[in-house]
Amino acid sequence: MRSPERIAKLVPWLCVAVALWLVIVPVGALFYTAFTADAVLGDSTLTLDNFVDAYSGWHIARLFGNSLVYAVGTAAVTLLMGGTVAWVVERTDAPGGALFHVLALMSFAIPGLLMAMAWIFVFSPNIGWGNAALKSAFGLAEAPVNIYSMGGMIWALSSHYFPLVYLALGPALRALDTRMEEAGQVSGGGAWQILARITFPLLRPALWSTVLLVFIMGISSYEVPRLIGRPARIDVFTTKIQEATQGSPPEFGVASALALALLAICLVAVWVYRRGVRETSSFATVTGKGYVPNVMALGRWRWPVALAVGAMFVLALGLPLATLAWQSCFANLAPPLLASTAGATLANYQYILTYPIFLGAVRTSVLVAAMAATAIVGLTLVMAWIALRSASRLAWAIDALAFVPIAIPGVIVGASILLTYLVLPVGIYNTIWILLVAYVTLYLPYGMRFASSGLAQIHRELEEAAAVAGAGLAQIFRRILLPLLAPVLLSAWIYVFVLSVRELGASVFLVGPGTHVLGTISLTMWEEGGSYGAVSALGILQIVPLLCIVAALRWLETRVHRRVAPARAADNVAAPPAPVRAQAA
Repeated sequence: MRSPERIAKLVPWLCVAVALWLVIVPVGALFYTAFTADAVLGDSTLTLDNFVDAYSGWHIARLFGNSLVYAVGTAAVTLLMGGTVAWVVERTDAPGGALFHVLALMSFAIPGLLMAMAWIFVFSPNIGWGNAALKSAFGLAEAPVNIYSMGGMIWALSSHYFPLVYLALGPALRALDTRMEEAGQVSGGGAWQILARITFPLLRPALWSTVLLVFIMGISSYEVPRLIGRPARIDVFTTKIQEATQGSPPEFGVASALALALLAICLVAVWVYRRGVRETSSFATVTGKGYVPNVMALGRWRWPVALAVGAMFVLALGLPLATLAWQSCFANLAPPLLASTAGATLANYQYILTYPIFLGAVRTSVLVAAMAATAIVGLTLVMAWIALRSASRLAWAIDALAFVPIAIPGVIVGASILLTYLVLPVGIYNTIWILLVAYVTLYLPYGMRFASSGLAQIHRELEEAAAVAGAGLAQIFRRILLPLLAPVLLSAWIYVFVLSVRELGASVFLVGPGTHVLGTISLTMWEEGGSYGAVSALGILQIVPLLCIVAALRWLETRVHRRVAPARAADNVAAPPAPVRAQAA
């Protein structure tokens, strides 16, 4: 057997081995640590004491309750806000759809930690300028809004995540054939009947997947519970797990026991989602016979509706960003927004730009994010090709393993990787390499989705023609697939890079004295009582470059759409109609 053929046969096994190491080994370490007395110190005696310590007492009921209320509340509010934006943009003739889409993408560049800080500056009972303005305007003796509450936590996270709901639901609404709704209308159905019995059932897969995504993001959220929940004594699983690992002495077994409960909740959520969308063909409305993506004419309500959606973006995203920018111009607590410029200065930016730890964190964040993005794009390109093109029996395993981390919260990835490399004799603890392993594990599913979707748009006949002409696999990748997939792979690289730069949940477990990243130094400066202005300046210096990167992502998205649209149109003309069953309710 020739050497290239041997390599081709080894590649699927190598990909499975890498995926197993990234996903299964840390989770296995979590189980091992949870059921042993002290695995980190070498005591491997099997015991249930960690579970007794973690789950005995009334505090565990409060922990479960807080976590579920927080996640369900966030899912409900974000679904309402993001679903409204998606409906207005995709199903009505309200102006401003392109602007709202760009704003939704831009929100992706804002780290959740900075959003939580901004809402504290606005609605803290003691220092919030929004509360001060409301008290002054209405003559109130006490602050009318308290961000340090469950409602405040839900709002702080929902205002950050609702654009993601819009981006998730938008394509489904865009492809929804309105002829079924029109048939219901002709049959005498009212607006609410049509919505409940036709529209929602057809959108069930998209709604389920969106709710699942936001629920998992909510229950695995770390930044908002750390900054807003802890001062209010509202503990959730993520903060409790981190607290156990940072105790004196660290309780790694208790942290692992708590992490297993959080992992179980996420897996149950995925199971519920899979049950909800078992019959995916029942929800198909785009068929070979064509479909009509009509929009609703709002008439005189076009501009009021567009202005209402714009106001939502201004309140949820513009207000906290403006607050951070305003606070960054003052050494101490800033006056109410735009009230007075007395004392404004740029000294905070000068301080941060010359702050040694900041410069080191920038280098670490950019370097690790770039390496993670490069590793994920290269690995998932090969894995996606095997899953979609190869006849290997391992294709399904590769695709399944690449998807698993989507259900594992960042704090669990961080805790499990920490425990893994404390136990194994691999010298990457307290180095940037342990951060790289964590980021690749966390964002492997996102790279896989990009690579799979891009590869699915390329017909395999191009590769077959090249193979008939004598091209080897390496030549096919280099001369056909890579040029055609370049825009998609670049988009994936930028996407993973931005996610990695703003990551905090896993990083807080893994950073050391010389490996701080931007998120951890922001958190440290905030909790050590540093200048509000300096922390805000640090936030603005993170956000502006990320906004530029996301703008580049938007440009790439537009370019890919223009490139693919003519090819899709040609395929639709050439392809014979293939009827698909459509079921309304």
